[in-house]
Amino acid sequence: MSVALPILIIAVLIAVNALFVAAEFAIAGAPRVSIARRAGAGHRLAKAVHEVLSDPARQDRYIATAQLGITGASLGLGMYGEHQLAEWIYDGFHGSSAPGFFASHALATVLAMTVLTYFHIVIGEMIPKALALQNPERAALAITTPMRLFQVAMYPFVVVLNAIGNGILSLFNIHRELGAEQYYTPEEIRMIVRESMAEGELGSESATVLSELFDFAELSAGDVMVPRVNVAGIARDATPEEVVLLLRERPFTRYPVYEGDLDHIKGMVHIKDLLADGPLADRLNAARSVPAVPETLTLDAVLAMLHRERTQMAIVLDEFGGTAGILTLDDLFEEVVGEVADSAVGVHEIEEL
Repeated sequence: MSVALPILIIAVLIAVNALFVAAEFAIAGAPRVSIARRAGAGHRLAKAVHEVLSDPARQDRYIATAQLGITGASLGLGMYGEHQLAEWIYDGFHGSSAPGFFASHALATVLAMTVLTYFHIVIGEMIPKALALQNPERAALAITTPMRLFQVAMYPFVVVLNAIGNGILSLFNIHRELGAEQYYTPEEIRMIVRESMAEGELGSESATVLSELFDFAELSAGDVMVPRVNVAGIARDATPEEVVLLLRERPFTRYPVYEGDLDHIKGMVHIKDLLADGPLADRLNAARSVPAVPETLTLDAVLAMLHRERTQMAIVLDEFGGTAGILTLDDLFEEVVGEVADSAVGVHEIEEL
């Protein structure tokens, strides 16, 4: 037999294996939104991929076909390719004696398996997987035509093997349910936002707000807090003159009230309370209590806590229980919509407490 034909058969088996590997990873990672948009625009290949993605049963058969193809190609490489390579390697040894015969065959088999496994893993597995994961949409579109042909040819085997697999699962009281629900990943939603903005359906500011929302839950209180060194607090025993000076130099809507130092914050006072009638000491002693949160608490949890406690300020504690900073509802708001001016009254209006 010519050497070219066995090499061609081995190369085809590796290529088929690579095709099925790429198909499995591409269909699993294909962006549904982009595929649906291209299908709606009349793209023939996108329509075929969309039919698979939108039908759980078809998607199940598609993946089963890919897995069956991978298994078949791997078995073919093992049975045919390993035997053929081992013969070529053995012929190069020219072993004649009995010990030499068996040793040569054993060594030839090991070398054949090593060489074949290398090409199988690198060319037939790793490279197609990497390409499919890098651009699943492009891979899914490119592979859909040969996959449809393989699906037709392998349909009876896929149905029978799926039935056997489901039967075995039912023995263990495990029942597969192919739901029709469609969920979007954060990256797919980001793609929707970008495409909507590009088409003029969504303003740039709205798109920015929606994009920032995805990063909101990934941030912690320590990421957005006002650090301790920048906190403008009022001592509980502060004099009216000291408070007036602070309000003029550091005008904010709310101030933490502390006793001794910022590690002992007793509450929060609104600027309207400071400007109200009555003794300053009474107003500072009546400061509203504020909750404390660790630096590592996510902003989602902080927002829920502020809503639950019906307050707009929280103390952020470090790992030792000291005050690391403060966090207000405005800080959370600015993480989504950007920096906004504080709503405190103008400092020129503050004359006397």
